[in-house]
Amino acid sequence: MKKLILTAACCVPAWLVAQVLPSPGAAPAPQAAPASSPAPAASSSSGGGGQSSIFGGLLPHVDGGSETVSWDGKMWNMNNNRIARAKFEIYLATPEANSADDQAYRDLMAQITLLLAPTRAGGPDVSKAFALLPEAGAFQIDGGLCNTIANGVWDVWLAQRKVTNLRQANEAMVKRRRDLEWNTEQGMNSAPLAPSTAGGSTKGTANNRQQAVQQQQNTSMTLGRVSGYIKSIAEIEGRMKLNETAIGLSEVTSKTQFQALMVQLFMQRRFEHAIIACRLYPHMFRDGDSVLQLDDNSDLKKMFSASMGVPPTVSLIDGFAAEAIRGVDEAVVAFEQLVLRQDYDSASKRLMEAYAIGEYLPRIRRLPMVTKLKVLDYVRDGNQLINSLEMRDFGLAEELVKKMRLSSRDFDFSKPLAAIETARTLSDMRLTAARAAAVKGDQTGVAAELKGAAEIWPTNPKLREVSNMIGQNSDVQAQALLDLDRLLSQRNFRQVFNDQGRFLASAINDPVRQEQLKKVLTDMNRVNMVVHAAGEAARNGNSFGAWEAIEREYEQFPDDPEITKMRSELSVKASEFVSAIEKAKQHEQRKQSGSAIAWYLKARRLYPPSEFARNGIQRLVTGLKAGEGDSVGTTGAVNP
Repeated sequence: MKKLILTAACCVPAWLVAQVLPSPGAAPAPQAAPASSPAPAASSSSGGGGQSSIFGGLLPHVDGGSETVSWDGKMWNMNNNRIARAKFEIYLATPEANSADDQAYRDLMAQITLLLAPTRAGGPDVSKAFALLPEAGAFQIDGGLCNTIANGVWDVWLAQRKVTNLRQANEAMVKRRRDLEWNTEQGMNSAPLAPSTAGGSTKGTANNRQQAVQQQQNTSMTLGRVSGYIKSIAEIEGRMKLNETAIGLSEVTSKTQFQALMVQLFMQRRFEHAIIACRLYPHMFRDGDSVLQLDDNSDLKKMFSASMGVPPTVSLIDGFAAEAIRGVDEAVVAFEQLVLRQDYDSASKRLMEAYAIGEYLPRIRRLPMVTKLKVLDYVRDGNQLINSLEMRDFGLAEELVKKMRLSSRDFDFSKPLAAIETARTLSDMRLTAARAAAVKGDQTGVAAELKGAAEIWPTNPKLREVSNMIGQNSDVQAQALLDLDRLLSQRNFRQVFNDQGRFLASAINDPVRQEQLKKVLTDMNRVNMVVHAAGEAARNGNSFGAWEAIEREYEQFPDDPEITKMRSELSVKASEFVSAIEKAKQHEQRKQSGSAIAWYLKARRLYPPSEFARNGIQRLVTGLKAGEGDSVGTTGAVNP
């Protein structure tokens, strides 16, 4: 029953909602309940926004502002419903029903309605209208509902025939009861119950006794017949009571069944059929009672009683159905005008509302296909936009928003665009945080930020870029650390210096390697300065000093290619000075101090500021003073 009420609340037009369901803005004024109906129960808070409902939460609460329905603690969007969207799209893609059969069916329905109209000249013709129902029920578009109405009418007539037969039987039993009552009365008064006791002779006494016996026998027979009459009367009374009960039940059952059929047709939005059933009702039940026989605890009974203060009637359904047809006609006219203005957003909403109310009405079924196709693409894009926002595919949603803005003049893009921009901003913030965490080497933070960005916008193209970049950086970092260790073990400090940016980034979280890099970079900076100064000195003609500076660094970094290259070049330019220094070192190593001093002196003569010559002489002189050197020989001595 709750599902039935929910369907009715969602499909009945706005005027019905305004009468049945209260506005969320203010509670309706209480109405005095009639004496014949119980007062409605105290209202309780409904599920939609805490608004008070006069139905105690038994019925759905419709919020016209937000286009939502709150019921049973849950909320539904009347326009954002997958099943409703699918049915509406099917309707837009279906050709209009303008065939000859459809026209014949519409003519039959109109003829039946006119035959049952109270304003028809000569009065309604129920028999002719009833005869046309099976013919209308044979059409596919009818769905057999006219046959259902005809079966309902036939069931009522059978019930009424049964009631007539029962009443005739009761009348016959009443006549029979009267006869039995008269017989009983006559039997009780037919003879005295005791003989006369007047005096007489013995013969007379014998006759009296014989008469008394005969009289007693007659009395017994009379009492037997009377008791049979009384028993028959009691049986007749019982049968009459049973028949009266059956008559009452038959009338109530047939009336309730036909009323249920009317309510069913109304809830199914078959308003034309509901009007036909309502017009047939007073011709089948002439007691003048048109109140719907609803259960006192039913939601529908409480809805009508609480909102209007009166019980629902057949004429109420008739009026609501007629008003629904009129409302659908006006909505279709508004739709056609909005399509002419290219206001496809409003046009699709108005048509969806009209379709939800009067899906089977001729004005909806016969809407031209060319008009419906104008909004079909827009509706499909709108449905796809809703799905993309639900799945957080904001890239596709942005494309659809741009497309719909171009196709419809009244498309309200503010809400979807705000959702898209919010998601983009939040996702970019999480990706920026992920990059920062990656720079710091915080793998846990990187994973958390990437997960948060994926939850906000799973299909964000930047998400894949950042993820790949972080993954590549992790691989590059590992490879860079391996290269650094290899170059350090090979003492290839020049290559470490040349790729210092890559190695510094990879070792940012490794204090040991950072210290190693710091020392290498410091040494290489000094070497570069020495090489640069030596080059300048060589260009200024001081090849001896340039070679000596390079040679000093060569002793510490013999594998450096820059030093090796410069040393080779300067060795050629300062060959005499280089030869003197080398020979002095050789004699010094062989403990030939005199010859070594002679060559150091020659080197100092060639280049007086030479530190190699000065240090060598000081070293040899100190050794001689200590008695460590041999005697000064002439072998290999320098020619003065």
